[in-house]
Amino acid sequence: MVDSLVPSLPTLLILRALEEAPAHGYKIVRWIEDRSDHQLLLKEGTLYPTLHQLERQGLIQGHWDQTGSQRRTKIYELTEAGREQLQADRAQWMRRVAIAHEVLWQGGV
Repeated sequence: MVDSLVPSLPTLLILRALEEAPAHGYKIVRWIEDRSDHQLLLKEGTLYPTLHQLERQGLIQGHWDQTGSQRRTKIYELTEAGREQLQADRAQWMRRVAIAHEVLWQGGV
């Protein structure tokens, strides 16, 4: 099935960012942009629904933090289930990308 070729890239990127350290949404977006030399941009309309879905799935957990700010900020962190899912998704991503590469470049260029 084409729709399930690879895990969701936003999901992978968010889980990877949170593997580094707990973070709020803006910090996750900045981490992805910085690591990709501003080639991968995650918009709010993708970020927050994905964070909420990952939280419902138990792959991340969030808590409200007010430290050092007038505004409450939700800090997300990776759960053990999230770490396991990230490892599985990374492996699946690499397998599928290798297969797609073979299909796209079959016969040489």
